[in-house]
Amino acid sequence: MSRPEHGIWLVGDDASSDPERRTRPGVDRRFIVAVLAAGLTIAATYRQGGFYRPDALAVTIAALVLVVVSLLIGVDRRGLAVAASVGALAAWWLCTAAIHHHPMSFLPLGASIVGFLAVFLAMRGLATENRESAALGLAVLGAATAAAGLVAVALRWYPLAIPDQSLWRAAATLTYSNAAGSLMAIALLVAMGLDLRSRWPRVLVCLMAAGLVASESRGAALAGLVALPLIPLGSLKQAVRPVVLGVIAGLLEVATSFGSTLQPVVLGVVVVLVVLAGVVPPRSRPLKIDRRVVVVVAGTSVLALVLAVVALHSEIALRLDPASTQVRGYEWSAALAQWRTSPLIGVGPDALLILRSMGRASGHFAHFAHNEYLQVLADAGLVGLSLLGLAGICVGRSVRRIDVGTSCAAAALVAAAVAACFDFDWHLPALALAAGWAAGLAGNGSDAVKHK
Repeated sequence: MSRPEHGIWLVGDDASSDPERRTRPGVDRRFIVAVLAAGLTIAATYRQGGFYRPDALAVTIAALVLVVVSLLIGVDRRGLAVAASVGALAAWWLCTAAIHHHPMSFLPLGASIVGFLAVFLAMRGLATENRESAALGLAVLGAATAAAGLVAVALRWYPLAIPDQSLWRAAATLTYSNAAGSLMAIALLVAMGLDLRSRWPRVLVCLMAAGLVASESRGAALAGLVALPLIPLGSLKQAVRPVVLGVIAGLLEVATSFGSTLQPVVLGVVVVLVVLAGVVPPRSRPLKIDRRVVVVVAGTSVLALVLAVVALHSEIALRLDPASTQVRGYEWSAALAQWRTSPLIGVGPDALLILRSMGRASGHFAHFAHNEYLQVLADAGLVGLSLLGLAGICVGRSVRRIDVGTSCAAAALVAAAVAACFDFDWHLPALALAAGWAAGLAGNGSDAVKHK
């Protein structure tokens, strides 16, 4: 039986308990594949998310190699089901691209599909003793992305920070703020499965919380909040301080993201807050507090929240402006209208969406539906959406929330799925690779039974 402990990825009947694996000499091949998969994720993140065709093609080729190697090493039954379903989705995406005479339109979403599978198989095969290190690796990637975005917002470095709606937003090397926010949300949730009694994990969590706020991505923030109930209560309690300090740091960046000259000062304050998150450990025993103290603290917190809203009124108003979200509705309607022209097989990957207003063509178009599920429906039809649903079911069946680490990784996977409802996240292979990283860690390493 496995037992949950904070900061430890405990798996009762894991792959490392297999006598064949224990006695096999030399370096664990699964570990090498996981390291290569991690390197691919880092490279794609550095290369603008792997969005552009040459990078997406490179991701596809590398991912295919990793998939083949993982299958040759051995995959458990549930992993094979995921491989078959995700592979079928990738094959159909390529077929519909060929049917509509644009084979290269398979990219970049096709690269994301194959990349997700490659990293999923690589991380799923890791032995117990390596799984926490893998979680730490994803946390470091998310924190590095956050740090780059925070510095860029403060110093107005384009394209690591992007001016949007007159606000400078953290975009990091992904060069797209919403994508950067999604990556940080995924990595932040995985990081909550680490031992936050240690200093550096708290620093990483604080950085990612600050970066997520500084990205000003509403979809990514909502996705993270939706997934929070999957985080064990003990992990949430230990994450409170670094997350709160990170949110404060992010709000300071947001407050100076519009026509301010105080950015360098704010950057210094952000550094202090991040250091403070590492220095101050979580409380190890319950604190008895007088009721009057609770009232005073609650009142002060409410006052601070009101003052923050007042101070950030302009920025909040810009991000909540209905005009900034109305376009999403037009795009979703256009995707549904496009699907109705070819319900079964779709119109082909990433066909332009003709936007309509009052039932008439407005003369405007969009490249993406900003909802990956509608995008797949419009482009690959009911066949594509059915295969996507099948892949989702197989991935879900592979998840095992047996300890803190797998629970937090499962939360990150849910966040990745929710974020895709509001943007074209899956068109950046780096995000799909990160989601595959989380999905693999959300599985039981003991299920890695060999099929040769």
